[in-house]
Amino acid sequence: MDKFRSGMKFAFGDLLDDIGSWLMLGVLLAGLIGVFLSPGLIEAYLGDGILSMLIMLVVATPLYVCATASTPIAAALVMKGLSPGAALVFLLAGPATNMATLTVVSKLLGKKTALIYLISILINSLLFGVLVNFIYDFSGLSIQSWISSGGEESHGVIAYISTLMLLFLIFKGFVSKFLFQFKKTDMVPLS
Repeated sequence: MDKFRSGMKFAFGDLLDDIGSWLMLGVLLAGLIGVFLSPGLIEAYLGDGILSMLIMLVVATPLYVCATASTPIAAALVMKGLSPGAALVFLLAGPATNMATLTVVSKLLGKKTALIYLISILINSLLFGVLVNFIYDFSGLSIQSWISSGGEESHGVIAYISTLMLLFLIFKGFVSKFLFQFKKTDMVPLS
C-alpha cells in the first residue's frame, strides 16, 4: 500500500508538476491550430509525401517542445490533413533535436557525437515516417475518415469531473512553484 501511495503521490504530484505546463501549452497550441488553420492549407502544402516530412523536420528540429506538448499539436495537424508519417516525424524529431538537447549532448559527449546523434534522429524519423505512410496506404486506413465517421461525441459527467480534477492538480502545481519561488526570494537578505 505504501508503494501505491508513493506512486500516486509521484504521478499526481511531482510528475504532473513537471509536465503540466507543457501539457497545457500543447493543448493551447493544438486548439489554436484547430481554430485558425484551414484543412485546405495543410492538405495543399503539408498533406502527404516526403516534402511534408522534410518540412516537419525543419519545423521540429529547432523548436523547443517536449513530447508532452508535441503530442496534441501533432494530433491537431493530423486532423487538419497532415499525413500520419509527417506527424510521426514531428513527434520523433521535435523533442529529440531541440537546441537545448543538442547543446547538452554536445557538451557531454562532444560535437562529433552530437552531429551523429542529430543525423541519426533525422534519418530514422524520415524512415519511420515513410514506413507509417506506407502502412496506412497499404492497409487503406485513413485518419480523416475515422474522424468524419465518428460524429459528435457527448461527454458525460465523469469526463467533466476528470477534466476539472486535472486542471485543479495542474493549477495547484503552478501555485506551489510560485509560492516556493516567492518564499525563496523573500528569504534572501538584502545587502
